[in-house]
Amino acid sequence: MLHEALESKLGGEVVVRSTSVSGRIFVVARKVAWAVLNGPGALNFSSVLIRERVVSREDVEQVVAECRQSGGNFCETLVTWGLVPRDTMRDLLRRHMSEQLEALLSLTDAQAMFVPQPRTYSSQLTYGLDELIPTVAKPPTHPLVESEVMANVKQSLEETLKIEGAFAACLADSKSGMCLGSVGGNPAFNIETAAAANTEVVRSKMKAMSMLGIKDRIEDILITLGEQYHLIRPLSGKEGLFLYVALHRASANLAMARYKLSEVEKTLQV
Repeated sequence: MLHEALESKLGGEVVVRSTSVSGRIFVVARKVAWAVLNGPGALNFSSVLIRERVVSREDVEQVVAECRQSGGNFCETLVTWGLVPRDTMRDLLRRHMSEQLEALLSLTDAQAMFVPQPRTYSSQLTYGLDELIPTVAKPPTHPLVESEVMANVKQSLEETLKIEGAFAACLADSKSGMCLGSVGGNPAFNIETAAAANTEVVRSKMKAMSMLGIKDRIEDILITLGEQYHLIRPLSGKEGLFLYVALHRASANLAMARYKLSEVEKTLQV
């Protein structure tokens, strides 16, 4: 899967998920631009820099604030500000991403999906796969190959669009805000933009449940507009992923829509 991503002219994101951890690998211009692992014990790069005493916590906070304001790249800003020499940064980042990649590629129960998507990246700190993991000869075998996963997602979303009143649907990742597949929509309603915006809704509800100590799962979230229903259904056992469908209120049967969306969820293999 990773090799296929690196051969893609578009670049994009490889999403990896197992029962305990998840991760993403970003590919730009046929090189690895970033790799991140989410799960127990995982450390982000800024925490590694602080732990290794390369920079102080105050330095990191100032750089993060600057990047949020300017949209700049975190690592490049550290270099530009003279906090970390470029050669040192390149070596530290290479070691960190090597660890992240090795952890992701060693997962035996993982499923992976490549989402081709043109990406811009404001940094020259990218790496060939041989720089990160020289011994990797071929990608690991996953239960579903990319073409099968994408075909399944497309078929499931097309079934969603058959729900009475539905005019747009997508599968999205609330962690990255990315749309992993979409159907329908129109010039006045971009389903991918709507899904990205509604990742905040999903994250906020999960945070609220955690704060309240509610030990339960979200079955679905309904947003009622004057002329539309927006129905969000987080996937059971697939942390962060959710189905999102927009329906015309005048023609939709809400109870039937909720039932059929639950049936579509059962057919998804991601």
